[in-house]
Parts: sequence; C-alpha cells; structure tokens
Amino acid sequence: MAGDRTECPFCGWSTPAGDPEMNQMLLHLETLHAEDEAQPSAAPVDKEKPKPASGSAHHSKAEDEDDDLQYVECSVDGCGEILALSQLEYHLELHEEEIDDRSSPETPVPPSSSSSVASGPSRSHREAERHRQSSDRKSEPSEKQSKAISVWKKIFKMTIPVPTRGSSRFTRHSHKSLLPNAPRKRLGRAHLGRYAHEDRMPEWLASMLKHHGQVRSKGVIPVIAQLLEQSPSTEYAYLCHPSVQHISKLKSEGGFCGYRNIQMLCSYLIYTKSAGSERLGDDIPSIFEIQDFIESAWDQGIQASGRIETGGIKGTRKYIGTPEALAMFRLLNIPCDAQGIKHKEPSWSEQLLLDYVEEYFQSGVLDPTQDVRRTSLPPLYFQHMGHSMTIIGIEKYRNGTRSLLVFDPCFRDASTTLKLVGKQFVHPKPDLALKPYRRGSRYLRAYKEFELLRYVHLIFGHCRLRTLKYVPGPDCFPC
Repeated sequence: MAGDRTECPFCGWSTPAGDPEMNQMLLHLETLHAEDEAQPSAAPVDKEKPKPASGSAHHSKAEDEDDDLQYVECSVDGCGEILALSQLEYHLELHEEEIDDRSSPETPVPPSSSSSVASGPSRSHREAERHRQSSDRKSEPSEKQSKAISVWKKIFKMTIPVPTRGSSRFTRHSHKSLLPNAPRKRLGRAHLGRYAHEDRMPEWLASMLKHHGQVRSKGVIPVIAQLLEQSPSTEYAYLCHPSVQHISKLKSEGGFCGYRNIQMLCSYLIYTKSAGSERLGDDIPSIFEIQDFIESAWDQGIQASGRIETGGIKGTRKYIGTPEALAMFRLLNIPCDAQGIKHKEPSWSEQLLLDYVEEYFQSGVLDPTQDVRRTSLPPLYFQHMGHSMTIIGIEKYRNGTRSLLVFDPCFRDASTTLKLVGKQFVHPKPDLALKPYRRGSRYLRAYKEFELLRYVHLIFGHCRLRTLKYVPGPDCFPC
C-alpha cells in the first residue's frame, strides 16, 4: 500500500510495502548515497576542486587525521550545518518547526549604507541574486521537504553505532587552543569544515554575502521574557541585555556560525557604546570585515597560532571559533576573556557549564524578586564541537532541571514570534514558542567540552563585575 512506503530524501525512491524496520531504505542509502554523494546542496556546485590555501598546498594525511570521525552534514535544503551524529534528530526537529512556521519568505536586510555600490549590478551580483531568489522560492512550506525530514527522523531513531573515542579529537577549539604556548599543526576538514583547504570562496557566495549581509531580528529578547513569564514549566530565568540582535545565516551560506555569533556580541557593544566599540562604528561588521580584523590580529602576534592552524581565513569558508573571536576583540581593545570547560563525563561538563552561566547572570540581576530576572549583561559566545551559539540567558524548570537560552544562527526567528515584537500579549502555547531558544540536557549531554567568551569591562554603580572563578571537578582539565 502506498501509505506504507517511505521515500528516499535524496532521490525519491520508495521502499516496497511492508518494510517497517527501514532495512531496505538503509541499504539503499548506503549503496547509492554514501558519504560525499549524500551531500545535496541548494548552492551552485563548484565545478573546480577547491584550491589549497596559501602555504598548504601539500597538506598531509595527518592534517586530516580527524576527518573520518562521525559527524554529518544536515541535508535540509539550504542548511549544510555540520553536526554530531547524535544531534541530528534534534536539529531536524527544529527545521520541522521552521517549515511549519514559514508561511511567507523573509527578505534579507539591505546592505549597509557604507558599502560601495557600482553603477550597475555585476555578473556575480546577478548570479547571487538569482540564487537568492531561487532559494527564497524553495524556502516556502514544502510537502516534499517535510517528508524528507520525517524520513531522516525515522532513520536516526534506529540503533546507529556512535564512536566512543574521546571527544577532544572532534573539537576544533579545545581549552589548549587558548594557551599561548600550546603545540600547533595545520588542521583539516574535521575542524575547519569541508572547505578547509580552499583558497577562495566561490564568487556567487562572496557576492551574496556582500550585498545581503545577514538576517537580523531586533526586539526578540523582550518577547522571550514574556513567553518565560507565561510558561507553566518555568520556575525562574535570567536574560541578557534586551538590545542583543538575533543574527541568522542567509540561505545556503554554509558554515559561518562563528561570524554570526561575533556579530551578535557586536550588536550589544555598539548599542551600549561599550569600551572598544568605537572601532566597530555604527553597524555590525560584515563577515569580510571580521576576517580582516582576525588577519590583522595575527599580523600583530595576537593569537597568531590561528594562522598556522587554519592556513589563513581571508576570503574563505573555513570555520572559526573562540580563538579567532578572542583575537579580533583583543585587536580592537575590547576587554574579554575565554573560559574552557572539559570533563571526561559529559554530565559533569554540562553541570559545570550551567553553573558557570547561572553565576554569570546572577552577578548582573536588576531585580532578584522577579521570576524572569532581566540584566544589562552582554551575551556569551558559546562554542562546542562543530557549532557555536550565543547564550542570551538561562532557565530553571519547576522540575529542577536547567537549560540555556540561546540565539542559534542556524535558525531564524519564527514569523509568529517576530509579530509579537514591541507588543504585550498572551501566548496560547509559550513552551512551543520557546523551544527554538532552549538547549537543555538532551542537547548538552552529547559534549564533553565547551568554551565561553565574555565581555568583561562592566561597571555596576562603583563596582566592577567580579571575575568568575572556575573550579574544576575531579579529573577535569584546567583551563
């Protein structure tokens, strides 16, 4: 019967009726869509093999020694995020909610007025515009897309072997990467992404990023505050300064999450005119400006080992993380520090992370009697293996558990949420509206290492915000 058939998310092939265990579907995927063949993309396919970055023309197998580890690229149209295998199902659930909400396409923010504009659109600009418009059409709710997500969720609910080797080999930015004298080597795709050895990103992508920048949402944190107040599961919560913008990736841009989180922290610095923000000007820096800042920092000897590890990032799609963010902010004399948390037991790492974040927000509470405790604190740059986000708060549930509240650059705010900006409202399902912003134990327990970067030059009255003390647990690696 047709109702018993399952379609392949790649090619549309249907399983024969009566295959409830999905065995034939798994065989089909392993046979016809193995590894790199199973990486569909909405972006134009680069016809030429990416060229090695400067100084890396002869990268060895040792450089890619981590490339055979178990991480996967999200196959949802236009995403391309690299994930731990164990996180794919949760990630797909967030995409599913995104599709349910996406009743109308959102328009990217026009480029900054400081951008130079040619007398007529260039060829690469026209190509990027056609690609963007095509992507917007594809972003409309699609039965085919929903079916593909459903198939992936079925597949990953099955028993899949996950490697048990230490997670530190997965991590691009371990606590050691923040130490000045740590040994360095050229990193490979497992740490820098699938384009780790390319010399230049394709022209269509460079043009799209230059002309459309990013997707930004203002005023979302006050909406989240009202949702938390109305949530029956929330005991209390802390939130950062309400000026922080949610910066999201453009359709099909790839792995620029590190840049997007830097931009979110910059949105706070610029709005509050914090120390060092004068170098940023009146608008958040573009991806290319961030790359220039990082390269300039390396030129001046700030976190300079990053150039050895990456081979240079200017004009490329290589992943960046905590060390690069630290380099940029130190170049601009923006006071910040980085904190690493690592434990051989994920549950310990998760607990230490949540304790650190809660103590951070407690230090800036304006009214501790409120269930939702608003602060004027900046957000935290948050890194774990393969991905980074911006922590905007922390929440404790009535059952005693806690979760981070985050802006994830992989996902845009729901249109139903954005309609509530600047309004007082009563939401029929506050917990459902909060789900895209919550990252609790189900998400965090997969990781043994975390990194946090915070802005530290804050003064409340006459008292400087104290430095948080990190107390390592048993067998925990000091930072």
